[in-house]
Amino acid sequence: MKRILLLFAAVMMLYSPTDAARKKVGVVLSGGGAKGVAHIGVLKVLEEAGIPIDYIVGTSMGAIVGGLYAIGYSVDELDSMVRTQNWTALLSDKVARSDRLFPEREMADRYVVSVPLSKDHKIKVPAGFLAGQNVYNLLSELTVGYHDSISFDKLPIPFACVTYDMVKGREVVVREGNLPLAIRASMSIPGAFAPVEVNGMVLVDGGVINNFPVDVVRQMGAEVVIGVDLASGMKKAGELKSVMDIIDQFTSIIGETAYEKNKKNTDLYIHPDIHPYTAASFNTAAIDTLIRRGKERAQDQWEQIVALRDKIGLKEKDWYEHETVDYAQRSDSIHIGTIRIEGVSPQDEKIIRRTLSLQENSLVSTRHIQENINTIQGSGAFSNITYQLSGKPPYDFTLFLSEKSRNSLNLGFRFDTEEMAAILLNTTLGPRTLKGTTFELTGRLSKNPYIKVDYSIGSTFMGQLGLSYMFKYNNLDIYERGNKRNNVTFGQHQVDLGITGIRLRNMKFTAGLRFDYFDYHNFLFSTAGTQMTVKPEGLVSYYVSGLLETLNNYYYPSKGLSLRMRWGLFTDNFATYNEGTPFSSVDLGFRWALSPSKRVTFIPAVYGRVLIGPQVAYSMWNCIGGDVAGRYLSQQLPFVGVQHFEMIDNSIVVMRLDFRVRLWKRHYVSLLGNYGKQSHNFGDIVSGEDLIGGGFAYSFDSPIGPIGFMVDYSNLDKKAGFYFNMGRYF
Repeated sequence: MKRILLLFAAVMMLYSPTDAARKKVGVVLSGGGAKGVAHIGVLKVLEEAGIPIDYIVGTSMGAIVGGLYAIGYSVDELDSMVRTQNWTALLSDKVARSDRLFPEREMADRYVVSVPLSKDHKIKVPAGFLAGQNVYNLLSELTVGYHDSISFDKLPIPFACVTYDMVKGREVVVREGNLPLAIRASMSIPGAFAPVEVNGMVLVDGGVINNFPVDVVRQMGAEVVIGVDLASGMKKAGELKSVMDIIDQFTSIIGETAYEKNKKNTDLYIHPDIHPYTAASFNTAAIDTLIRRGKERAQDQWEQIVALRDKIGLKEKDWYEHETVDYAQRSDSIHIGTIRIEGVSPQDEKIIRRTLSLQENSLVSTRHIQENINTIQGSGAFSNITYQLSGKPPYDFTLFLSEKSRNSLNLGFRFDTEEMAAILLNTTLGPRTLKGTTFELTGRLSKNPYIKVDYSIGSTFMGQLGLSYMFKYNNLDIYERGNKRNNVTFGQHQVDLGITGIRLRNMKFTAGLRFDYFDYHNFLFSTAGTQMTVKPEGLVSYYVSGLLETLNNYYYPSKGLSLRMRWGLFTDNFATYNEGTPFSSVDLGFRWALSPSKRVTFIPAVYGRVLIGPQVAYSMWNCIGGDVAGRYLSQQLPFVGVQHFEMIDNSIVVMRLDFRVRLWKRHYVSLLGNYGKQSHNFGDIVSGEDLIGGGFAYSFDSPIGPIGFMVDYSNLDKKAGFYFNMGRYF
């Protein structure tokens, strides 16, 4: 008997009296998109009250907050995370401009609409508006150590999330597997995010069937349930004004029966005031307000929370503290072992391995991993790039890639007071590989239309050989000091053979041979009462160009710089020009964006062009005008105050300063000024003629491109000018 009593005493010492006596507590966090950050405020108050949490279940945004809290993130870390996150980039799947290779940047800067085509060249409709890659990679970054197939019951706090299988039309409660993938599935809003395919199931946001899963946490073993509900209720006809409103209403209708039953099955029901915010309210002010309202609502129910302690079976001296893990330190020193790449051909795998800066058996940070993903994504060859860290340190690093068909239809358009309407159409056809051939057909419909065919072969990262042909019809009004002198019409045939060297993310070098044939129909100059008739002419030129660019935005940069140079040698027979010395051109340009504050940006620039040689073909003469470089001829330089095509001497240098202020989120006003010098010889540029211009502009950063106007003046025109633009430049 004595031995039995001693054994019983030893067993009892292994268990806390409080744990043996108290009831198990479950917390339910509903879905709600951006509204889900209110959960963080509620969790803060539950911690302050010392309420233990034995189980946690979430749907959609509730799954994100609940899953991270379950593995040891503190409420302060979650608070900081949601406040500092770039939600626009995270939820858009957009690749930062600085991470794109130059061909991808040019496509994004020019075209408003890009429609992918399948292998058989049919329009391809994606399963969701967003692939969800950026969200998934963030979740992977935050859950290092939980990428293997594990039981969520073994997490520091047992966790479950709710999804819906579109194949069998049933609710799927995920309690095991890859944690970031499970959370990603639970937030796959149908139509917005692509669903997650796993084990023959196509999983979407569990909110479509059970947005407040109290029944799930009861099944896990919870005896006392605290439910945090972010439902905004059924909307009236006049309140359904957005896609998110429709989705919210749809899920409310489908899951209404389960919702009402679960709502009654809570021991403590907390419903923060989320009006007028929606699932898409990810701006800074909304996040701050929603977290605060979650905390305030829980504090208003403080007496109920304290009373719940008695129901749980806690005494005053019993106090629960949430166990946390220092993830900031952990994410900066990840030991990886082997590196695997899946989803690509052996040929592409070799290219990617050469591109990656990750090394096997080394210490890396999650930031370094993301930088490598950004580099590969910037190639435009993959629609989805994710990773997994399996096992124990050193982790097996696996990179998963989904190849993207390069076949696409692209559309750009613009309307302005200078050229009126312009439409740019492009078809790109290419292989699902990093190495091979690409074919492009581009046409512009405008006052000065053109058609261009491009063919290239080579490696995306290692360089390419390109051949192109363009026919362009030009109809130009030529001005002299603000006065129209002539109208010129001619056709231009251009064949270009160029080699682009190894492509670095922000640098590009090209060398090539170009043939231009100018078929002049009517080209008459009037100078000092004389006329000069110009005949058709062909030019053969050799060129070298380089570009360094780190601007974060082409139209509205707030940081970064651009440095470009181009040298060309022009002949009419590969060696001479007019049986004499060939002439050459040197183009240089520098632009720098500096932002002393979030609203103010200074953009200084210096650019110019110099022609060298005893004879220069008139088709290569310098010219300035407008706000778009190369609008009419490739050598045309922009100049504030000149809204037309103006011929300039052999040497020109321009200094420009844009002072831009962001009034609201997408509204800008600018003061612009430029000062230039022109002369026949570059050695005389300092004493050359002064060119002065300035203006005031307003612009709205719209999805279709800049929309705005500019009022300007120059000493060439000597009268005020007005320019209106809508759309992207090309």
